[in-house]
Amino acid sequence: MKKQKHIVITGASKGFGRDLALALAERETVLYLIARSDMSELVLELESRGAMVHTYVRDLTDMDGFDELMQEIASGISPEKTGLLALVNNAGMLDPMGPAGKYDLRTYRKNLELNFVSPLLLTHAFIGQFQEYSMVKRVVMISSGAAQKPYYGWSHYCSTKAGVDMFTRTVGLEQQKVRYPIEAMAFNPGRIETGMQEIIRDTSEEDFPMVRDFVDAWKEGRIGSSEDVAGRLVRQMLSEHFPSGEVLSHRDL
Repeated sequence: MKKQKHIVITGASKGFGRDLALALAERETVLYLIARSDMSELVLELESRGAMVHTYVRDLTDMDGFDELMQEIASGISPEKTGLLALVNNAGMLDPMGPAGKYDLRTYRKNLELNFVSPLLLTHAFIGQFQEYSMVKRVVMISSGAAQKPYYGWSHYCSTKAGVDMFTRTVGLEQQKVRYPIEAMAFNPGRIETGMQEIIRDTSEEDFPMVRDFVDAWKEGRIGSSEDVAGRLVRQMLSEHFPSGEVLSHRDL
């Protein structure tokens, strides 16, 4: 009997998260989709492709209940029938763009919570719940090239993604010493056409001086396909070799 693949994806209602779900739907997967907005139309499409789908509509900046969420997911998983269990921390936001000190602390804090605190705590809950499960277990943290390079107006975003990369490396190191390790990698998808790119192109040069570079890249067709990169990441996620503790770029796949 072929074993099931159970995949949890945050930020699954649109953009790269949606494309990941669609790419996984054709791989006989059970999907657990987390997003703030309604996903009923997406569920119909995923089910038509053969996936089993569970949805959780919630704001991930409200981090109470992550342990209970993982317990609920675990209740539907049979370890003997499961070949792969994975968590993809995809949810994120770029706005507000502008130099540090410009926006009120509440707006700034929401960015930090969604991009950094939430995926760390969700991964913490995932590890705590599934550490002793013997099947293959993996975590993918969606990172960014901004983790490696400072961009004017992105102090919060660059910092959170750099933190995500280091968290991933550290978890990879820690998991080498346990009986049933959970593999973890971070992935930079590059510039891909999603709603985030539209937000960037609509930003003023005062808040983001590099906006012209992003607009020109879009006009010249130098923005990657979200569907293509999602497909490549899925193949890596499902492959026998998984570079735990490493940070990969779309160029590596």
